[in-house]
Amino acid sequence: MKNIDSFTHVRGESLFVDDVITRKDTLYGLAFDSPKAHGKIKWVDYTKAETLEGVEKIFTYKDIVGKNQIGGILPDEPLWAEDEVHFWGQPIAFIVAKSEAIAKKARKLISIEIEELPVITTAKEAKEKGSFINAPRSFSLGNSTEAFKNCEYVFEGETFSNGQEHLYLETQGCYAIPQENGNIKLISSTQGPTAVQKIAARVLGVSMHKIEVDVTRLGGGFGGKEDQATPWAVMAAVATQHLNRPVKYILNRHDDLRMTGKRHPYSSFYKIGLTKDLKIKAFEVEFLQNSGAAADLSPAIAERTLFHATNSYFVPNVATTVYSCKTNLPPNTAFRGFGGPQGMFVIESAIAAVADKLNINRRLIQEANLFDEKDTFSFGQVATEVQAKKAWFSAKEQFELEKLETEIEIFNKENQLYKKGISLMPIAFGISFTNTPMNHARALIHIYQDGSVGVSTGACRNGPKCKHQNVASCPRHFRNCCQ
Repeated sequence: MKNIDSFTHVRGESLFVDDVITRKDTLYGLAFDSPKAHGKIKWVDYTKAETLEGVEKIFTYKDIVGKNQIGGILPDEPLWAEDEVHFWGQPIAFIVAKSEAIAKKARKLISIEIEELPVITTAKEAKEKGSFINAPRSFSLGNSTEAFKNCEYVFEGETFSNGQEHLYLETQGCYAIPQENGNIKLISSTQGPTAVQKIAARVLGVSMHKIEVDVTRLGGGFGGKEDQATPWAVMAAVATQHLNRPVKYILNRHDDLRMTGKRHPYSSFYKIGLTKDLKIKAFEVEFLQNSGAAADLSPAIAERTLFHATNSYFVPNVATTVYSCKTNLPPNTAFRGFGGPQGMFVIESAIAAVADKLNINRRLIQEANLFDEKDTFSFGQVATEVQAKKAWFSAKEQFELEKLETEIEIFNKENQLYKKGISLMPIAFGISFTNTPMNHARALIHIYQDGSVGVSTGACRNGPKCKHQNVASCPRHFRNCCQ
């Protein structure tokens, strides 16, 4: 299917939330957020801001008709902070004014006193202090403790994979418009319109059918607009509910960077055991996920980390545990791969460390352990239609890997200031949600009298798919970005 947006994207004609034509009575919102990472709110003085000409109203948790709760998986995240703040950038209030400039001026006039409390920023420290989002999750296969006794080589190590900013081209934003009979339309840049609808209804204290969510396009997402597009839309919706006026809120880049979560950093500890012929017989990992101040999607992301702990390798004895650690950072969230990259990174790091200690090419360990038909994943699923070895050795042959390695070795010996490297890594990645009901979809199809067709769906299009039938014929090998 051809990407119908390509033409307008290139010409700069595609409409995003900030391009939507606004009603002349539109108001503009801006969040007032915590200047401290953790503490008790002693007092907040809104007097000067409220009396500024052009300020319509400043909303706090006291103005919420429904529940001050936007948590999806766990109900642990308020829309606006009440008595405590748990991360720098946590929303406390929502300024609504006649212009964005007035709202910005008003924000500077708000005074606040916060009694600071201890701050936790790393997953290691959170584990030491027993600060967790929820109970740990574990997967196991075989008996790793006994298996280590029969291994020729046993190594232990630690890895760290840092966070990452989504940096979507369009920042978070929403335009809330009052409709007839108390209904509200939310034009949101979200990957999860149902989440926006559900949470908005919860906070406003109305039924979901009173909230309509329209997503023209994402303007980028990468997971950063799956759950975290919700609070900004709900803030605008609360203001519209009270004022019966359209309210627009587009975060500027600095606010977006400060107030939204990133890819989860992980500190991980592993133990790996191999036989003399380089077969991995035992593997244990403890993943420490830095979840931030609230759950967001962390439990689901942690679960997928476990699913990918052994990547594309068959390991008969595995014990993995993941801790979702509560810290004083913005709640971290979905990011492309959804916890899978953090899981695969550890076993690949372990293989690299073993290869380094044994002074061998790590590719030898990778090739010795690739999945075969009917092998079992660490979570118990038996693999069928396995293509791991076929994909690996086909790529090795097509790209003449050994020749490239030799060329690189010669280049590095002859050059002091410039060095080259090459790496090959297999990936096994599930294409469905682990929550089975989420693997369903519906659409409303209209076939008109002239034969044209209109399709309406509650799904969001996250990006174009490659039109090529196989990797060899795709000019952007392995990259899902062709039009």
